[in-house]
Amino acid sequence: MKKRAETRSENARHVILKYENKLYHIDKVTVKQTKEQKKYNATFSAKRLGDTQQTNLGFQIPQSMYNILTEYTKLDNPDLLLVLHVDGDDFKWGLVSESWLRQQTDSKINRYVI
Repeated sequence: MKKRAETRSENARHVILKYENKLYHIDKVTVKQTKEQKKYNATFSAKRLGDTQQTNLGFQIPQSMYNILTEYTKLDNPDLLLVLHVDGDDFKWGLVSESWLRQQTDSKINRYVI
């Protein structure tokens, strides 16, 4: 029996990704295991903030980033935002409360700065 080597998450509505000094809202993530162990090809279905055009961003991610993505989807907490920063092969991440973030921002400014 062949082991399934693909993981999908359509519960990625609270993921923000920063890549090449641009912010993206992630709608869906698809991850496929590569032939190289502990490496995955991840495709982020994204919209640039302030834009309506859908785009796919592809990255090769390490096992640790795959683990973070899968654990985040298991949390099932609609108040948590997963913030990812991609800089070359370096992936940084953090969790922030959306309600806390809204309290911290000026009500006249309707945008996030990461």
